[in-house]
Amino acid sequence: MKKWILKNIYLFALFGAFTSSAYAVLPGFYMGAMFGPATNSASNTQAQTLVNTLTPVTPKSTQYGTSIYAGYKVNQYAGSEFGFTYYSGINYDTKNVPTCSAPNTRVRDLHALFKGSVPVGTGFEAFGKAGVALVYQTTGGALNPELTKTCGQSVVTNKAAPSFAIGVGYDLSQNWVLDGSLNRLLTGGAAGSMTWFALGISYHFVSTYCGQFLC
Repeated sequence: MKKWILKNIYLFALFGAFTSSAYAVLPGFYMGAMFGPATNSASNTQAQTLVNTLTPVTPKSTQYGTSIYAGYKVNQYAGSEFGFTYYSGINYDTKNVPTCSAPNTRVRDLHALFKGSVPVGTGFEAFGKAGVALVYQTTGGALNPELTKTCGQSVVTNKAAPSFAIGVGYDLSQNWVLDGSLNRLLTGGAAGSMTWFALGISYHFVSTYCGQFLC
């Protein structure tokens, strides 16, 4: 995953370096989507087997995350975003021991974030996001063993959790913005936390503006 992140950061920077035109995106409403590889900090645990015993299982760290969001840019330094993020399931390695149900954990979230931005060059901006997410987490029955029953019950939890991100954006045009970001969600529970690198693109519903050295 680290190699994937470094490769995409390099390609992102290279793309910006060879883009000949510089654009200014005005404040206003925008919508976007982002996608990328994710990992988790889930711990080793035990799962219920088909014969009502326990077996040690290890969480797999390779996942992906995808998010859709809407935001409002108040000015070139501040804004806010609201969105939904889906993470692929955290599956557990059972060492080929059959479990009573699929041992996995799933995480979704609805988030509200404050976004602060600083221009760092022609067409580029560095940004940080911080806020809160309503996390919806489902843990499979095998990971909640009840040895007096055929299998444990799936557990669903809802909680508020901190969410953070840092990244760099580039203005492709006066409406389209490309960005790369490192995102972290402190889910708690079985998942621990979620970390993912995302490439995103957003469309800004604003009027175009031409100034010196722009357009």
